[in-house]
Amino acid sequence: MMAAAGVACGDGDPDARRPVDAGADAGAPDAPPQDASDDGGSTDPDTDDAGGEHDAEVDGGGDADDPDDPDSPRAVDCAPLPESGGTIVAVDPSMAAQLPQLVRQAQANTTFVFAAGTYALTETLHVRARGVTLRSADDDAESVVIDGGYNVNSLLLINAGEVTVAHLTLTRALHHPIHVSPASDATENLLGTRIYGVHIVDGAQQFIKINPNGARSAFVDEGLVACSRFELTDAGRPRVDRSGTGCYTGGVDGHAARGWVVRDNHFKDIYCAGEGLAEHAVHFWSASRETVVERNLIENCARGVGFGLSQSGGDRDYADNPYPGVEGYMGHIDGIIRNNIIVADIDYYDTGIELAQAHGARAIHNTIFDAEAANRFSSIDYRFPNTSVEIRNNLVGRITRRNEAAGEVDHNLEGIDAGLFEDAPGLNFHLAASATDAIDQGVVVEQAGLDIDGEPRDRGAAPDIGADER
Repeated sequence: MMAAAGVACGDGDPDARRPVDAGADAGAPDAPPQDASDDGGSTDPDTDDAGGEHDAEVDGGGDADDPDDPDSPRAVDCAPLPESGGTIVAVDPSMAAQLPQLVRQAQANTTFVFAAGTYALTETLHVRARGVTLRSADDDAESVVIDGGYNVNSLLLINAGEVTVAHLTLTRALHHPIHVSPASDATENLLGTRIYGVHIVDGAQQFIKINPNGARSAFVDEGLVACSRFELTDAGRPRVDRSGTGCYTGGVDGHAARGWVVRDNHFKDIYCAGEGLAEHAVHFWSASRETVVERNLIENCARGVGFGLSQSGGDRDYADNPYPGVEGYMGHIDGIIRNNIIVADIDYYDTGIELAQAHGARAIHNTIFDAEAANRFSSIDYRFPNTSVEIRNNLVGRITRRNEAAGEVDHNLEGIDAGLFEDAPGLNFHLAASATDAIDQGVVVEQAGLDIDGEPRDRGAAPDIGADER
């Protein structure tokens, strides 16, 4: 990880986590290349793999990452998760052929403990029971490799609530290394997915896919992706799915999902070398809501963080109707993108943060730096008439507004260079002592959270601009 990351810290704190009723979702296209005239659109509905193989009953749950108040900023490191309870099933690489059946037939609250080694999968590991955990025996993701060999669509398919995946490496999925979606006949939302301390390498499609079932009768809410690494290698890049835009891969991709937290992760090299524009490292859209994306390092990815995408798309009806005065489609509702570092020096980089039909979203205290070699459209781009956002205290190359978007945009520093940082080439984005244009130049904002090192913003006369509080 980057030197500036320090400790990885805390949960997110969306304004509210309220029960929701399932509604209709008409499907949403995936992302085309971004440019000044493109409204988006492609061919991927948000319900892939959401059909016949999903047959588990879904129960409720919640975000089990930390029992403390999620609205209280606090420093929490990325230590291994505590030991799991319930029934313990020990497995080793010699049992790889048996694993799909063992996981599919597992009862609620079963924990699979993986001994070190490589597990060559021939079928998907399909989790259908609530509270199942899959984790390594030594809490070291590098010691346990679940390898699909590009022969298995999804390495791990989750149809039940409160499932934990921790301290494993998942690699070479034909589609998604991890896919979370309710069963086809589910009527309750799937809650409490926890993906923690994993290393995901070379997904041919999105590394983590989150979507409602095909009936739009159940959605996937209140999940966590934390303390993990996502990487597309030179060996894996030629195997990327060329559907749609020619580069149909990305990091975490959530459709019509509410209350997810994506924190303290490292996304690296998710791009295609000229075949098309990859999706975002973190993307929540199709009327997703209250997503928190914080303290992530996004390094050399085609796009960083996206809330929404197109002017129209797959929708979700919320019983509380959060913005009754807004007519038409909202690609993302509320949510916050804070204290992230997004850096690129590749030709295939496009946008750092994209806010499209994003209503009530906030982008605060982010550092977005691209070297002169990078091909950059915008550091932060906000667009379309239903976009109403807050963009404050960001260190960026430039901010762009398009298509009648509205925003409160101030106390950002644009046109930045490497001299602001202690060692930008070494991925150390702590502010240098000489960075007087950024130090104490921000404005106090609500829910600023902890900085990239897990430190509060309580030094100096005012907050610093960017992800680091010096």
